[in-house]
Amino acid sequence: MKSLINVFFTVIALFTFNANAQIEQCQPWDAWQTFKSNFISQDGRVIDLGSEQKVTTSEGQSYALFFAVVANDKAMFDLVLDWTQEHLSEGDLSTRLPAWQWGVNNQNVGGILDSNPASDSDLWIAYSLSQAAILWDDRRYSILAAVLAQRIMREETAYISGLGLSLLPAPTGFEFDNERFKLNPSYSPLFIYQQFKKLYPHSPWHQLHEGSAKLILDTAKQGVSPDWVMFDANNGFYYDKKTSDLGSYNAIRVYLWASMMADNAPYKKELLAQFNPFIETINKRGYVPLNTFAKSGKSEKRGPLGFNSALLPLLATNNDNSTVMAIQQKLMIDKSFTQTRYYDSVLNLFGTSALNKRFSITADGTLQPVWSTECR
Repeated sequence: MKSLINVFFTVIALFTFNANAQIEQCQPWDAWQTFKSNFISQDGRVIDLGSEQKVTTSEGQSYALFFAVVANDKAMFDLVLDWTQEHLSEGDLSTRLPAWQWGVNNQNVGGILDSNPASDSDLWIAYSLSQAAILWDDRRYSILAAVLAQRIMREETAYISGLGLSLLPAPTGFEFDNERFKLNPSYSPLFIYQQFKKLYPHSPWHQLHEGSAKLILDTAKQGVSPDWVMFDANNGFYYDKKTSDLGSYNAIRVYLWASMMADNAPYKKELLAQFNPFIETINKRGYVPLNTFAKSGKSEKRGPLGFNSALLPLLATNNDNSTVMAIQQKLMIDKSFTQTRYYDSVLNLFGTSALNKRFSITADGTLQPVWSTECR
């Protein structure tokens, strides 16, 4: 009898959730407003609260651009874009890829702390610009996206024997002697490559898509992805003392990006199958682990609430409804992190908006915010 009652209440809860999600899609995005008020300055700088130098990264700027498009918030998009261009790219994104890290010193003077660009952020900036150009019919965005995409291809990729065309994490510092490379699977959302393949057919984005898919799949054979991995052109993937098989704050995005892909997108089925052991672990424990280990597939400790948010769409795709509901209940009880913890807040925005279908991404990588189709 108890099991029947539990099933009944689960069905009711899911029905209520689905109904609320459908209503929420066309309502103002409260979570985005919370993020803006807590993490974005009046001039468009995303601040990692609590960091010693009030750090801003190109990553934070790139994600804010994406969320602004999803929210149909062109005013904030332009603010974030202008700040990024002025402070991270010496005034011109078309001539300089944005510096990775900017901060404020003891004299309250801001400046670049690390000038090396981060290729994943550059991809997200170019992608957000390309989609903003389409959705808001702005040719300026389109031109800037095309130039950025060209610079990424020229400055942040390498053809690696045995792997193919691959994304380097930055223009310098990740390619070593004897054809060795340090790579990051979470830096490559496959749908961005699909979209760039469509928009820029004369550049080798398809090759980069294929090489990146191989990187993601081959480094997660035990069901979990590493944060970083080494690759030797002669011997393949490996780990060493400096680069372990740990998966945590980087790797969590691999599962998130996979869940955002269209069901008929290339490699979506293979990725879902690959990550199924991790999904089973989450279902058994009722939460997302903090650390995983790619060589063994083992995991440990409890991840922060942002990790749980990030896995919501993948769990939903796998029809793990009870786990989805349990995580949502925890998120409803404790929302304090959305006002204090930048990275958890980013993961939460991605995960919950994807789950609630505030946007979708087609098989060719086209972004479709719900405001552009169903909320007019």
